[in-house]
Amino acid sequence: MIADTMAQAIEVAKQFPRLRTRIETADYAAAPDRSFEFGLEAIFDGLESRLAARHTPQQGVAQERSD
Repeated sequence: MIADTMAQAIEVAKQFPRLRTRIETADYAAAPDRSFEFGLEAIFDGLESRLAARHTPQQGVAQERSD
């Protein structure tokens, strides 16, 4: 699957010399262990924080309405 994706990326990159050079010189297989899981956890943590912030009542708004 990764080989197919890289082949497609190289095909597209042929149109863009700088991108082609970067793809040809980068060692994408050398990613640290669990880097995908780390990235996914970071995204989920950010989403969780944003959702929690939505459901937390804002103190300033509540005080303004009670007056």
